[in-house]
Amino acid sequence: MPTELYGGVARTTINPLLGTRKIGMRLFGDPVQAIESDLTATILVVDDTTARVALVACDLCAIPPPVISELRQRISEDIDTPISHVMINESHTHSSPAFPGYSLDIPEQLALKKNYQDSFMHKVIEAANEAFRKLNPVRIGTGWGNCEIGVYRREKNSHGQEILGAVPEALIDPSVGVIRIDDLKGNPVSILFSYGCHPVTTGPRSMVASSDYPGAARTIVENALGGTAIFLQACGGNVNPKSGIGFEVDCRDAKNRMGAMLAGEVLKVASDIRTHVQPAERTTLGTVPNILFTPLIPVKNDTPGTVKATEETVKLRMIQLPDMDTAEAIQRTWHQTLADKRNSDAPEWEIQTACRYCQWAENLVEAVRKNDTTIDMGIQVIRINDIAIAGITAEVFFETGLTIKSKSPAAHTQVLGYTNGLKCYLPRAEDFPENGWSLDGNYAWPDLMFQAFGLPTAIHPEAEQVIVERTLELIKSQI
Repeated sequence: MPTELYGGVARTTINPLLGTRKIGMRLFGDPVQAIESDLTATILVVDDTTARVALVACDLCAIPPPVISELRQRISEDIDTPISHVMINESHTHSSPAFPGYSLDIPEQLALKKNYQDSFMHKVIEAANEAFRKLNPVRIGTGWGNCEIGVYRREKNSHGQEILGAVPEALIDPSVGVIRIDDLKGNPVSILFSYGCHPVTTGPRSMVASSDYPGAARTIVENALGGTAIFLQACGGNVNPKSGIGFEVDCRDAKNRMGAMLAGEVLKVASDIRTHVQPAERTTLGTVPNILFTPLIPVKNDTPGTVKATEETVKLRMIQLPDMDTAEAIQRTWHQTLADKRNSDAPEWEIQTACRYCQWAENLVEAVRKNDTTIDMGIQVIRINDIAIAGITAEVFFETGLTIKSKSPAAHTQVLGYTNGLKCYLPRAEDFPENGWSLDGNYAWPDLMFQAFGLPTAIHPEAEQVIVERTLELIKSQI
């Protein structure tokens, strides 16, 4: 029986205009001065004749929620599928542009960012339509590998102080999830691979747009196997590349080395996946005795393809809000701080940080006024045959991904953070400070800096467990 699974893939370049500020607060916020490597959006559409999903992988760091919502809606309309069947995953490269609204922009920056947003939307929608038009019969296979390019980054110094650094002896999740999509002759249409690690090998002094190690890995995979490689960012919220955040101005060597290591594992796994042939019974070759051969015969009896998807918005509690007097005092302090920074010709990163905190303080006052003590967190699950791809709208820690994968009923489960937007980090209860999270805390670990995401306060420590439970329920509902 012929396969009833169809796939199509397309790619578009989404580079910003030079001069557009990158997304960053203390680091990475400078204007792009050059394109080190193309930023791309790659779209995979998969169809089983009754349902259709689109997976969009972007070389971006944090697309604003309104942009995500509009993009998913437009794609769903164009390819005639529910919005719940459109998933957008961001590689989280820090060498990528910010969108309007990320900071208090001067008019020139706002115009550049608005131009970028409009161009990005147009190009991705066009590419989604192209992928839809290219639907052809496919078969899918999966596998797992291990790659040691990541390192746990929540370090403490000899005085017990937090440092964003490296703890080489600490555990991480080194797994590389590989999904190979072939045409009926076994030629790659697309190789999807997921790995959890921050793309920051290209550091803040580079002042370039870069797809970082994921782009380097994709290029190697494509050159070796053909087809279109798609990188999916998994649960790298507390993982950095072992080469560290790039220090040099020219970080291409570290980027290419990390990409090559990851690509090598993808190639090893993908090359071992055969979708068009299968082993037959062992046999001898003619009359030669005592030597057995395993013939490979064409796959003929395909099982019907299965494509399903669902999503859910979960309301997560935040910790207690301050009173209005405290919130307004914080707001006044940050607006004065911003004015002082601008008047004293402070370094640009200090001004950008103050801008971001001014926005946060306004959100804090508004939340106190409305007594708004929850945030919405998205979870989405796509099923393709016996594969479950679970996406969470947060910077997810590797431990959370491992927990979900270990308890999933699907034969092959990939857990992604950075999906359909980015609300905040999702630390586990044990990852919060022993004495509780504080509005006045001077945290070095970014996962405790909820202000950087504009949240009024931190999410409640119970939030991670709520997301784990709901994600597993969604996976079970699709299997």
